[in-house]
Amino acid sequence: MLENYFSRPSTLNRLRSGPIGSDVDDLATALHQQGYAWDSIRNYVRGCNQFARWLSQHGYAPSEVSQTLVNRYISELPRPPGGKLPKYAQGLSHLLKLWRQTLRLPERIEDPPRPEADHWLLRYEQYLDQVCGLAASTRHHYRRLARGFLATCLGTGRVDWSS
Repeated sequence: MLENYFSRPSTLNRLRSGPIGSDVDDLATALHQQGYAWDSIRNYVRGCNQFARWLSQHGYAPSEVSQTLVNRYISELPRPPGGKLPKYAQGLSHLLKLWRQTLRLPERIEDPPRPEADHWLLRYEQYLDQVCGLAASTRHHYRRLARGFLATCLGTGRVDWSS
C-alpha cells in the first residue's frame, strides 16, 4: 500500500526500516480506508515516522508513550501561523490509534507517576521558557544536562534538596 504514496525506493526503505517500519503499511492502509486524500496520507505517514524517530532518539518504546510525552514532542515542533497543529503532529492520533488496536499501547494513555526530580526539572524548563525565552531545542538540551547532573549527584531515589 505504501508504494501508492511514495515512489522513491530510498524513501520506501527509510520508512520501512525506521522505528515504525512494521506499522507503516498498516497506517497507510488505515488512512486510505478512512478516505484521506493522497497528500494527507503522505504527510501523516511522514509525521508519524518523525514522531517514532523522536521516541527512539530519546530512548522511549511505543508502550511508554504518555500524553505528556506526546505534548512534549508537539511543543518542540515549529508552530504554523493560525494556531494549527504543527505539520508533523497532525497524523499522530492515527498512529496512536493503530498502536492501541495492536495492543502496543494501553487503551487510555496515562502518565506514570513522576519522580520528585522530574517536577523540579519541569519547573526549570518553564523558567527557561518564560523567563529566559529559550527555544524548545535549547530548553530540552539544558533539561537533559540538568537531569544527568541530578542523577549523578543525587541518584534516582528521593531527592534531599538540602544536600
